[in-house]
Amino acid sequence: MVFTPKLPWIHCLWPLILSAAAPLLAQSPIGVLISEQSRATFDVQGAGARAMGLGGAFIAVADDATAVSFNPAGLAQLLKPEASFVGRGLSKRLSFQDFETTSKGRQLALSDSLASETRFDPLFIAGTIPLRISGHSLVLQFSVQRQFALAESSDRDLTETDVAGGTPGFVHQRIDQTGQIDVYSFAMAYEVSERILVGASYNQWRGRWELTSDSSKQQGSSNTFANYRQVNALDGENFNLGIIWRWPTWSIGLVRRTPFHADYSFGTALDTNATSVTFKSSPYSTYGLHWPASTGVGYAWRPKEHWLMTVDLQHTLWSDARYMTPVANLNNLSFFDLDRANRTPSVTSIHAGVEYLLLAKSGSVIPLRFGLSREPQPVVDRTTGDQRVVFNIALGTGIKRGNTSVDIAYRYGWDHRNTTQFLDVDQLVKASTVRSRGTERLEMHRLDISFIYQFDRQPVERWLRHMFVGD
Repeated sequence: MVFTPKLPWIHCLWPLILSAAAPLLAQSPIGVLISEQSRATFDVQGAGARAMGLGGAFIAVADDATAVSFNPAGLAQLLKPEASFVGRGLSKRLSFQDFETTSKGRQLALSDSLASETRFDPLFIAGTIPLRISGHSLVLQFSVQRQFALAESSDRDLTETDVAGGTPGFVHQRIDQTGQIDVYSFAMAYEVSERILVGASYNQWRGRWELTSDSSKQQGSSNTFANYRQVNALDGENFNLGIIWRWPTWSIGLVRRTPFHADYSFGTALDTNATSVTFKSSPYSTYGLHWPASTGVGYAWRPKEHWLMTVDLQHTLWSDARYMTPVANLNNLSFFDLDRANRTPSVTSIHAGVEYLLLAKSGSVIPLRFGLSREPQPVVDRTTGDQRVVFNIALGTGIKRGNTSVDIAYRYGWDHRNTTQFLDVDQLVKASTVRSRGTERLEMHRLDISFIYQFDRQPVERWLRHMFVGD
């Protein structure tokens, strides 16, 4: 499991970089940058419209190809070879209201501003082959999941006014990011018995992305600018291990995403006309990063033939995410807040959903789904102490007819909290402790679409036998 993290909200590029100790300023903590300043949410989640329609509660259900990203044991329930594709449309709005800066006895009021982004990303593609071994199901799968799509941009203008009077300042920030972090998985699931399913996936994480930021402040005849660029790469590998214990009317699922040691590489460059600059450019270098484990448990209940109710809990040890490097002033620092103290919280998210199946006269199956979730983030403002907690509500439907299934899910997410930011260019490049304080409000609209096509089993089995056994 790893971040990707991911981004449209990189409008405050250096807040935690520059609040760290001076020796760290040449090291750019992308985890801090992405989680607290860039990303509206920071979750390693599975992909799939059916799961999203159920609020993300899929650990004990996991009965389609996207099971590999929720609980690989569920793949053992697939009976036919299939090809699967998932896409996602996402619209985010992050508004900043009532921000003020207090410095040296001066109170500066900032105009409200809004950062927004709309995009579509391919999320998941997989090929799945079920086999029968001594009367038991054995399922193999290869998949690629875009865990974090990092193609984002943000353009923000603010007016800074001294409450006591004086010349106003005009602040502009432009952020652009390109790239992605993908997960390549090979999975295997086995039906141990009618009641017990087990599965595992081997995952390779490959990320490449680049971020640029242009910030400026004009006040009277003075014009200060800071242009920043960072290139990044992340490489790691881990396992997802799962089990499902099922009965006719209920099932319990358990999944473990193992921790891993990743190679995280980055290089930075800064061009500015500000004086007494503390931040310095850093050559491209590779560091170690410990990414933590997460554990999830799910329960699904089928009170009647056409009804499904399910709930998941997932606990992630974000407090264990730390740098591992011979660089003494960076080693063992938290990935999120650059602190050796345990300020970054581990989090437990909860997801719940319900599904009802309608049977059409044509033989098609039309599901109706509803879901809720609460997702705390490993993001705590170091000044206000407020943690970001995202709430979501979801609706979903689809149609299954013959060998083809199409699912669609809409999810609305929101959060608001008191937060602080660096806004002035001089604050950014001089490691100032002065921050602007105000209210941050988040809205997210997400639309997931899944397409599954199932193939006849016998031709596929004959082809496999021809390829690997012979006629």
